Amino acid sequence: MNLLELRNLVSKGEGQHLEFKLKATFPEKIVREMVGFANSGGGQLLVGVDDDGRIAGLKFAEEERFVIDRAIRVHGIPGLKYQSQFIPLNSKRSILHYRVTESRKKPVYFLENPTHSPRGEAYIRFNDQTIKASPEMVQILKHSHRKKSTVIKLGSEEQQLFNFIARQGKATLMDFMHICGLNRALASKKLVDLVISNILEIVADEKVDYYIMKNQEFRYQ
Repeated sequence: MNLLELRNLVSKGEGQHLEFKLKATFPEKIVREMVGFANSGGGQLLVGVDDDGRIAGLKFAEEERFVIDRAIRVHGIPGLKYQSQFIPLNSKRSILHYRVTESRKKPVYFLENPTHSPRGEAYIRFNDQTIKASPEMVQILKHSHRKKSTVIKLGSEEQQLFNFIARQGKATLMDFMHICGLNRALASKKLVDLVISNILEIVADEKVDYYIMKNQEFRYQ
């Protein structure tokens, strides 16, 4: 990427596949952003660019990359694929550019404290933010590499859900539990099955995920 391409990219602003960081003050946060990209279609991260799009650059870009790469190793990310490069601004400052590839085997996890807890957390991208994946999203990500959708049997509870979505436009896990009297575990499993069967679509949200119809033909059957 040359300087002109960099300026054009920055002019688009932060979004689903683009994140700015002024410097690597908190490298673990940068790793979380990369995990979010890996679970959400890939993306690019520019270190040396402020949130408002000001291209400040890094005076010690090599050191910044060393810190970030060490954080990636420390937090033990399996399956995280990325490339990095320096984009010179002048003789003294550069931008550090990371390009993260979408993972083929999801979810990719971030280990908050690998010394005390080997269990990681999955993160996804939500517009210009990286958020923790819900339990339902984690299960859906695990099935995302499968090419064939799952066939399931639809019953009265699913029909009540479809009718609710037809009226309200969307439904949450709590909505499904309430309208059908289901416990959380069963409602969660049914929603995951409906998503991986290509009947519903999950929409990630900062507060709570919600579900919309993907195949309209199932609304009133």
